[in-house]
Amino acid sequence: MRKLPPVGTRLHGDELWAALRADQTAPDELCAKLSERIPSEKVYLFGSGRAALAALLTATSRLDSRKRVIVPAYTCWSVPAAIVRAGLIVVPAEITPGTLDYDLERLARMDWKDVLAVVSPNLFGLPGDLTRLQGLAEAHDALMIDDAAQALGASLRGYPVGGYGLAGILSFGRGKNITALGGGAALVRDESIQKAMDETADEFRGEPAPPGILAAMKGLAMGAALSPSVYGLASSMPGVVVGRTVYEPQFSTAAMGNARAALASRVLERLDAINQRRGQLAEVLDRFLEQSKAIVLPKARSGAVPAWLRRPLLVIDVSLRDELLEALQTAGIGATAMYPQPVHKIPGIEGDLDLRGAPFDGAERVAESLIALPLVEGMTKQDLETITRTIAKMLGRKRMSKWA
Repeated sequence: MRKLPPVGTRLHGDELWAALRADQTAPDELCAKLSERIPSEKVYLFGSGRAALAALLTATSRLDSRKRVIVPAYTCWSVPAAIVRAGLIVVPAEITPGTLDYDLERLARMDWKDVLAVVSPNLFGLPGDLTRLQGLAEAHDALMIDDAAQALGASLRGYPVGGYGLAGILSFGRGKNITALGGGAALVRDESIQKAMDETADEFRGEPAPPGILAAMKGLAMGAALSPSVYGLASSMPGVVVGRTVYEPQFSTAAMGNARAALASRVLERLDAINQRRGQLAEVLDRFLEQSKAIVLPKARSGAVPAWLRRPLLVIDVSLRDELLEALQTAGIGATAMYPQPVHKIPGIEGDLDLRGAPFDGAERVAESLIALPLVEGMTKQDLETITRTIAKMLGRKRMSKWA
């Protein structure tokens, strides 16, 4: 059975060869390339994006007694996991479904007492209103962390996402804009935070990095798995669960290592081409999806250039979301519902929450209605037609309701 994978980038032979041949200069080379793309005083590499965020927050908390971190009420569960790993309290803040950004009016009115930092949204590669968020953070003397884990290559008014505020975060996991089969980075633009990170970073590089041969073998295996025929077969096997979301604040940490740094450095060279291709696929889908009265398409704000990772849509009649999702998957489209609950409903997080920003109607609506469509290599005209035909058949001419 042929089935498109939800997300992923196939690695080229020369990139895998670079991982095999990597030496100790590879991390410095990657840091230099990242600093050139996203202005930073210093770049710190880690085994994952969540380790980078946890290290950054731990370092910052050693400079300041405040303990709370504001996050979008609907976001990747790795974000609150990293906050809890750093010994801090998660403060969800309401979002607007039509933008997947903070509800900035409510955020401006919220009590910022004891807030150490605020994390930007940028979900699916869609930039938030980072200029205004940075202004709010500065007004409350809080650190803004520009989370570009899903938005490497995106920009707002010509400035790169990840470059707003005093620090940024990147991820090189399998499902990100570029992949090194794992890894992450913290981008620091403040001298005091840099000094604290110099003392803290190694605490979040616990396990040895994988050797080049293992990285290359994983890359070959991932490339095979991204083939629609192989992915379709694998995902249909009994007991195989693909893309399960887990909340794991006590996650393991590792160094990024030479091999993954070399891999990321080489794949970074084609980031713009990868993002351009995904953007073209999103444009094709949008031309059809914009005609539907039954869905909401989160859109880029004026001056924003997204780095689409997947194309999110929101089903107006939430009772039809799961049925549509099943229909797409049955038709061979690796669509997903992404994160199953908003932050305040994550199982196991209760004791680490501050709910001063409640209620979270928008975040709950997104969790109930969101479908993320794949934008992967190998998508054909037939795949695009399958997506549009399946959505049209399921949703018909249902009208848009006021909440959007």
